[in-house]
Amino acid sequence: MKTAIITLLLFISCLVTTTAQKGQPAFGKIDKADLEMKDCDFDKGAEALVLIDYGNTYYDRGTEGYSLFKTVYERRTRIKILKEKGIEQANIEIPYYTHNNEERILRLKAKTYNLDETGKVISTDVKKSSIYSKKIDAYYSKMIIAFPEVKPGSVIEYSYAMERETMSQLRNWYFQGRIPVRYSEYQLTIPQIFVFSEQSMTVDPIERKQEVVQDLITSSQGVVETNSIKKDYIMQNLVGIKDEPYMGAAVDYMQRLEFKLSQVAYSENNVIDISLKWKDVIKNLKEDEDFGLQLQKNVQGASGLIEESAKYTNKEERMKFLYNRIRKQITWNGDYDVYTDNGINKTWESKSGNSADINLLLINILNQAGIKVTPILFSTRLNGLVSSGYPTIKQFNAVMAYVEAENKSFILDATDKYINYNMVPAAVVNTQGLLLKGEEGMWKEILNGKYKYKVMAAVQAEIDANGNMKGNGLVNCYDYARLQRCKSYFSDKQKFKENYFIKPYQSLSINDITINNTDADSLPLEQKINFNSKLNSSGAYQYFSINLFSDLETNPFLAEKRVSDIDYGVPQTYNIFGSYTIPQDYVFDGLPQNISLTTPDKSIVFTRILKTEANLLNVHITVEFKRSFYTATTYPDFKEFYKKMFDKLNEQVVIKKSSKP
Repeated sequence: MKTAIITLLLFISCLVTTTAQKGQPAFGKIDKADLEMKDCDFDKGAEALVLIDYGNTYYDRGTEGYSLFKTVYERRTRIKILKEKGIEQANIEIPYYTHNNEERILRLKAKTYNLDETGKVISTDVKKSSIYSKKIDAYYSKMIIAFPEVKPGSVIEYSYAMERETMSQLRNWYFQGRIPVRYSEYQLTIPQIFVFSEQSMTVDPIERKQEVVQDLITSSQGVVETNSIKKDYIMQNLVGIKDEPYMGAAVDYMQRLEFKLSQVAYSENNVIDISLKWKDVIKNLKEDEDFGLQLQKNVQGASGLIEESAKYTNKEERMKFLYNRIRKQITWNGDYDVYTDNGINKTWESKSGNSADINLLLINILNQAGIKVTPILFSTRLNGLVSSGYPTIKQFNAVMAYVEAENKSFILDATDKYINYNMVPAAVVNTQGLLLKGEEGMWKEILNGKYKYKVMAAVQAEIDANGNMKGNGLVNCYDYARLQRCKSYFSDKQKFKENYFIKPYQSLSINDITINNTDADSLPLEQKINFNSKLNSSGAYQYFSINLFSDLETNPFLAEKRVSDIDYGVPQTYNIFGSYTIPQDYVFDGLPQNISLTTPDKSIVFTRILKTEANLLNVHITVEFKRSFYTATTYPDFKEFYKKMFDKLNEQVVIKKSSKP
């Protein structure tokens, strides 16, 4: 009897799978028109297009002695490559949870489709040797598919099933992605004994279907007879989410469904709460070998450093000493993670690791040195927003140190070699973090305080009778502006000079650039420029720009529409000074007016003051952004203000020879 029930269940599962896509062509059956397609009709110029994206989740019997139920997630995706750049969309990586072999990928198949010279469809199977798994960390791996014969015009297709030994986690579904999606469908079959909530984050029309079907499901401990709710969600013709200036995480703007399972109701009197609480997340972290247990380890070889730090009786100075020593000695491999990859002892020995390796090492050593420090979890700005109402470690991608010393608090990230210890790391400033304090944890708003993105530019120049300008510029970058430029400078010194001083000012000949204070994070990054230029002329008139080395060379907000909010990270301040001397027998014929512009909410202020005395012109321009965040709904007004501001910034000074003898 038991065998018959299992057979019935397998038949029902197969029925769900095979009938789900009756409106779409089956795997392997390609429409020639899709191969002939040259562009996406609803997102012109796209590099690639998702033709079909189908997902299906249902429950099945769990492994005896391990879990009652398992979830089965089926996925099928078909992508059209439209342009050369779109070929990278064929680099398919499927992440999955491999800790204790809890998640498995099964029945994976993949094909590439092309048209030959005669217009015949050629189908190429991806060989098993071109499908392989690669470890990401102790918890996750990724399945990599290397498609053959991919070029502009190709279509690729792959499908797989993913089984996970759990009944508490339902996969969220993203209808939208970086490239446009023609058809996206997600099916979900949930036995009514499971209680779950659905959160829809969509703005475009979504087609919903729902029906109740009779079902028998079997667990590893027996058979449960229950009705199931079968839900079907369809969206079509969704444009791709493209990068926009000062954009946060693209994933935050993708239309999606999020699901949360909370209870299993076997009967009216037998209801089990399976929802995860933050206290569960924190407890699991503290007991995890790759997180909490790392903080209990004795770091071999670090005793000398800890003893050396004891000479600082002031705990802030001791913290600063240890923080600077660790971040200078240990190299970050570029990977953000909450869990260690190497472990802190191996990281200390090898002098390299991921963000968790380095910051848990920092926390461990600070604690041993008598500094009060607590781990704090973050989702970095580019990783996406965190929901405090959705308890899961998956939302986070970084752990840092929250330090309390001398009645002050600090957020330390030892992967950053250039930031001053008083400043909040740029990746998480003005976000929120989960402080692992007590059983429940504590959410903290992490603000920038007094620190801004601050640039001061000063130019002193002389113009001769032949229209030649010779001058010197000084640019001082403070706080987050200093941090950004230091990272750029040490990444590639030549590109740094080209990107900040040569490419933006092609009318200038840059003779020399000197960079100072690169190793003093408490001082501004000082950049000295020697330059010369030939003034533009029209008849008897010559003219030049007073917007030099300001970091405000081009207007980034030219697009008519915008999807994402504008996120500067921190408030910004610009001060531009200029002193320009013209020949004695010349006069200023046209000067930009003194002016002040401000937005209606007074959050952005632009001021320009010009003064002349004989043949000397003094300039002072200030631009202040008092807020770091502007919503997409305010973009039309924001864009209009930026246009006016840059029109003013780019106004020219006109000079001519005096008509007086």
